Amino acid sequence: MKHYKNIHLGETSIALTGFGKSVTPEPIKVQIDPSNEESTAEIVQWGSDNLYPQNFYNKKFLRNGAAVGGINTLASTTYGNGFSLYKKIKSEAGKVELVEELLEDYPDIADFVENNNLDKYWIAKIADLSLFQIAFTEWVVSANGEKLTKVVRQQAAHCRFEIMNAAGDIPRVIINTDWATANPKYNIPIAYFDKDRLTAQDIKSLCKEKGIYNFCTKSNYAYTDENYYPKTHWHAVDRNGWMDVANSVPEFKQAFFENQVNMKFIVYVSDYYFENFYKEEWDDFDANKRQEMREQLSAAIDGHLSGNKAAGRSIISPIFEEGGKFVKGIEVTPIDDKLKDGAYNVDASAANSEILFAIGVNPAIIGAGTPGGSNLGGSGSNIREAYTVLSASLVPKRVYVSDDWNFLRSFNGWDRSLIGMFSGVNLTTLDKNPSGQENIIHQ
Repeated sequence: MKHYKNIHLGETSIALTGFGKSVTPEPIKVQIDPSNEESTAEIVQWGSDNLYPQNFYNKKFLRNGAAVGGINTLASTTYGNGFSLYKKIKSEAGKVELVEELLEDYPDIADFVENNNLDKYWIAKIADLSLFQIAFTEWVVSANGEKLTKVVRQQAAHCRFEIMNAAGDIPRVIINTDWATANPKYNIPIAYFDKDRLTAQDIKSLCKEKGIYNFCTKSNYAYTDENYYPKTHWHAVDRNGWMDVANSVPEFKQAFFENQVNMKFIVYVSDYYFENFYKEEWDDFDANKRQEMREQLSAAIDGHLSGNKAAGRSIISPIFEEGGKFVKGIEVTPIDDKLKDGAYNVDASAANSEILFAIGVNPAIIGAGTPGGSNLGGSGSNIREAYTVLSASLVPKRVYVSDDWNFLRSFNGWDRSLIGMFSGVNLTTLDKNPSGQENIIHQ
């Protein structure tokens, strides 16, 4: 076995070692008040260059159809038929049932929902949770500090945490729409409260005590060893390389097709052609003149065989006898299409399936399969059952989506028995329901 620095070459394997310890990005200082250069905040970088969400979203995610389709399916299934209010009612038989409540029976809540366009808020929050497993919410407090009057989704990719203080609290979230330049004029600091550590009433008291009229909270799927930003589970396909494989196949094929357009044929021209066509003149031509004649012929043949109108054209070439053997003056040989057998389609299919598995979406739901081949959807019942399983599996994720409702209800003192839930869509057959679907509540 040969040894090189950090590489050991054996007869059948290569082992890479010496990667060292992972490096946690150091906090960086950002100016948060353009009018005062001394006013700065120390934030925790999201990724080694503080651009992880931007880089992943723009350079990886948006280039991958399976990821975009999978996340859209995940988000729409999480939302289901939307957010509704329910109450648990005990029947005369003692059975507890979940009954949907009419929003108009609660004027304060109805006003809040209408004024804040809450349906769009939920959809936007679900999009952030589906993509990055974290969502940021800004709340606006009434003048008397008693009510929350407005809720705003702050895009997760624009938010960065300030470093924790000695008590383990994160004082603020800094919002910037252009972290690539970190232009201080775009930095917006907002007070931050961790609603997993503080109750709604704790936060209400702190707002009154400190004169805070807007603040930020976060919702995130459960952390394992993270302190600030999540290590998004489905991004495993980026960390292990499957997304790069999936993205590289169409890029490779596009480049191949573009380059192959002008390389459909190899044309062989024998000097016997020129010697016999020009006869004694050929011997009188110098090297430059001979090259010029070759290039003129090449251009003529290329023009004859190129373009859509060249389909079906042929070339008549003389054959010469030399030493008892026949020599072709011009020979045109087609270049074999190396991609005609669907090369790399299987690799792309495997990579796309790995991406969908990581997201948690059965490939059958979106008809994923070998590109150009049959899909994996199969029968309608396979797709229907896969969708039903996906909807049922999203119950834990909906808990993190609707936690803002619990916080809002407690802060504003609304009826504690009101349960905010997202009803799932249960696909069925037309003989059972003319619409092909029905609502279902997963408890």
